Amino acid sequence: MGHDHSEGIARDHAFRSGKIPGRRPAHDPDRPRLAPGRTLLRNPLSRLANAHPLTQALAAVAVLLLAAAAFEGWGLVFGSSPKHHVARPVAAATPTASPTPTPSDLPSPTETAAPVPVTSTVATAQGQLIVARTAPNAKAKVVESISPHNLIGQDTPFLVVGSQPGWWQVQLPVRPNGTTGWVSADELATSTVSDYLQVTLSSYRLDHYRDGKLVDSFPVGIGVPPTPTPTGTFYIWAIQDAPGPPYDPAILALSAFSPTLTNWPYGGIVGVHGWQDPSVEGKQISNGCLRMHPADVTKLEQNLPLGTPIQIVN
Repeated sequence: MGHDHSEGIARDHAFRSGKIPGRRPAHDPDRPRLAPGRTLLRNPLSRLANAHPLTQALAAVAVLLLAAAAFEGWGLVFGSSPKHHVARPVAAATPTASPTPTPSDLPSPTETAAPVPVTSTVATAQGQLIVARTAPNAKAKVVESISPHNLIGQDTPFLVVGSQPGWWQVQLPVRPNGTTGWVSADELATSTVSDYLQVTLSSYRLDHYRDGKLVDSFPVGIGVPPTPTPTGTFYIWAIQDAPGPPYDPAILALSAFSPTLTNWPYGGIVGVHGWQDPSVEGKQISNGCLRMHPADVTKLEQNLPLGTPIQIVN
């Protein structure tokens, strides 16, 4: 069917649901925790049900499928065992002072690709509510409070962009794109990833780097002008098998949001996914997501850990 109305992934854009079926995070008794049944935002399932009549829940873990009669929609499917791609741990990483980058929701059209890093640092929630602040200070204003697990039970990853003693500055998977916050180091575990994705929209290519070296390159379909693929640096927030067409074999949910589809449930989340029709490759065809050949998505799914950075440039 033509252009998809939205290719977001069905989950609360701040990932702030208080209970995740099938997962019992280990809490330190001295740390703050979510009370049973507590919801920090409106119930995401009821909100989705109101917006999309074909929503359904399956089994013990919620299965969310976004659709409507007149357009193609898509959601992250929760049902099968979630993919637990884990980055390599680093020994007792300690935050030190580093420059603070300036986030940008819509980078300049003249933006060029940044140098590909050999490794990147990823932080993972440690079983408690994550509180991100405007400064590395426990009394600083709260930017966002985020659940330690996403809606498929995976540990919530964050891309580290800066540090101060005792604090990590991380990119948050919320609007606006590029939002960052400071999180106390004792709330996060850090690891390194050697993989890095770079998308060049003008050439319709997604390049996969490892240890700073190009290892593969794939054609992609990108967003149409009214609903473009957002540019900037993001990361993989979730990876999940897709049960069948059109997104087979997998969906890689990003921390990116559509710059124009702000009224779509959960903010218009953007992802990378398979597409059964190869004619979409090399075209402006989607509502912002990156469509790829199923075999190419399989290569990425099998090799990329959560938190892998993805830079999208014009």
